[in-house]
Amino acid sequence: MSPRRIPTKGELLRLQRLYRTDKRIADVLGNGVTEHLVAYWRRKKGIAVYSFPKFSEKEIREIWDRFGDDFHAGMELGISKAAFYNWRRRYKITKKPEALKLEQLSLELNVPDRRRQRQSGTGRQTIVQKLLSQRTEKESVIPGESVEVEPDMVVVPDDADLVLTHFQQAGVTYVWNPNRIIIPLDAALSGNGPGATRAHKELRDFARRQQIRNLFDFGEGCPQQLVIEKGLVLPGHFCLASGSRSTSLGCLGAVMLAVDAESMSRVWATGKIQINVPETIRINITGRPPRGVFVRDVMQQIAAHLGASKVEGKVLEFYGAGVEQMSLSERITLCHLSAVPGARAAICPYDGTTRRYVNPRARRPFAPITADRDAEYTSEYSFDMNTMKPNAMISGRMESVVPVEELDGISIRQVFVGGITSGRFDDLKVVADIFKGKRVHPDVRCIIQPASRAIYLEALKKGLIRVFVEAGSIILNPGSLLMGARLPLLSADEKGLTTHFDPSFMVGEGALYQVSPATAAASALTGQITNPAGYVKV
Repeated sequence: MSPRRIPTKGELLRLQRLYRTDKRIADVLGNGVTEHLVAYWRRKKGIAVYSFPKFSEKEIREIWDRFGDDFHAGMELGISKAAFYNWRRRYKITKKPEALKLEQLSLELNVPDRRRQRQSGTGRQTIVQKLLSQRTEKESVIPGESVEVEPDMVVVPDDADLVLTHFQQAGVTYVWNPNRIIIPLDAALSGNGPGATRAHKELRDFARRQQIRNLFDFGEGCPQQLVIEKGLVLPGHFCLASGSRSTSLGCLGAVMLAVDAESMSRVWATGKIQINVPETIRINITGRPPRGVFVRDVMQQIAAHLGASKVEGKVLEFYGAGVEQMSLSERITLCHLSAVPGARAAICPYDGTTRRYVNPRARRPFAPITADRDAEYTSEYSFDMNTMKPNAMISGRMESVVPVEELDGISIRQVFVGGITSGRFDDLKVVADIFKGKRVHPDVRCIIQPASRAIYLEALKKGLIRVFVEAGSIILNPGSLLMGARLPLLSADEKGLTTHFDPSFMVGEGALYQVSPATAAASALTGQITNPAGYVKV
């Protein structure tokens, strides 16, 4: 056996550039050389361990192909726009992603002829007007005009038992299209009395007979969250929902209008509905939220400023740099809370954020719709997030929105975090970061409910559920709160906080404040209403 020769410093450096790790260098040298021996030679010759780049070329290229934009790609990695640009230059990635090029080309090919629009008097349409005019094959429609349309999808998050009763009384045998009907049982009933079990069985049997595949049983999650994350409603869709909480799906660039149970039963039977084209209000949101301010604080302040008299029955379209920076999860909250002042629908226009969320989930092609550049709105309002503060809305009354700092020190006995407005992973992560290593105040009952089974699983995998349990929280199954009679209610002298849309489920005789997840979490630790700014990480 030939004697082992110790490599020179230059040889070790060359080997390190080629093979990087001590183990691979040892494998190349052979002759009984181990990685520990290579490490010993390095240290003796003053050679540092190989430093791997923080982000690999494959990772940077993959994120660039997904976003095609330095700012949003940098946000994905937690670095600045300039930093991501430098990483691209390092790996010589300069070309725009092919998928983005094709998408832009597709959008350009589908843009209507603007000259024809001007000649025919169109080209001043909002999103809901353009969507309804397409479905009626008209060049344009105007607010207040009555049109008959066929929806792309109908969701029955409320009163499914009443819808079924009306449908059966009409004597119709089959629904118009079983593939376009969604029935989530978690919030399907008009009541929760002794007849609930029988009503659920009738709905399950009906769905089986009619071959309605999109029936989601208990424990799957909030109806709107399921529809969004399963890709059942897509950008450019026109949809209907029973009940009043139908605005959240506008986060995808879709339009969903609420109808009563009798109207929904006629849609089940005929696939048509007669509606009046609603007016649209444009809302511009600019700036960046200060520490401790979240999208719930933003929308509650907007609702308090506008009031029901300006918004009720109208569609809200959200624009501005503030909206562009929001994640899809934040847009769901923004749109859903638009129902507080009585908006009939709320829409965040289709953009790159929507595309990245929808593309992996879409089950069929879709055609996004954007408002015309010179669209005519009933009114327009602008809001700057830079000036906003964490706030609370007392018992769902818009006129009662006040800054949290004015309520500082009010003792609370119960906190709820979850539901469609604040039960997604991003919201739970905010709470877990505040709770980590701490305990909920002994006088506070803290209840956590993920918005869907998929979110629950992600929270389990990422360790959030463990943090909640160790902090002393109660974890509920995903889904509706109509089964909430088993939740502890507030007595006459107690106060509580909730992030849920509807405060009535846990009020009892006490007072309830609707707040952001961060405010709820910080207050749960202190036992009193607390400004979350000092608890939120930068």
